[in-house]
Amino acid sequence: MKQDNSVSPINRTKSDFAEFMQRGDDFFKIQLLRQALTWYNKALSLDIEDEEVKFRISECERLLAFENKVVYTLISVSSVLILLFLIFIK
Repeated sequence: MKQDNSVSPINRTKSDFAEFMQRGDDFFKIQLLRQALTWYNKALSLDIEDEEVKFRISECERLLAFENKVVYTLISVSSVLILLFLIFIK
């Protein structure tokens, strides 16, 4: 059986890169940043020099850092409020 060589490895890599970027963009649009970051990192692992993928990775990381900061702040504030409630309920 003869193997189909119609798609070169270079074209396949570019095709994979475009697909990974599209999947990352799809997740990014609906604010699923961790999943987007996973796909952007897969695209980056193909060693195609593209500044756009690096920018998108840094944007995901920036937004995730902000998200974590908000969550930790909310946890801290809610903990203090619960403690105050428990103190004043006695």
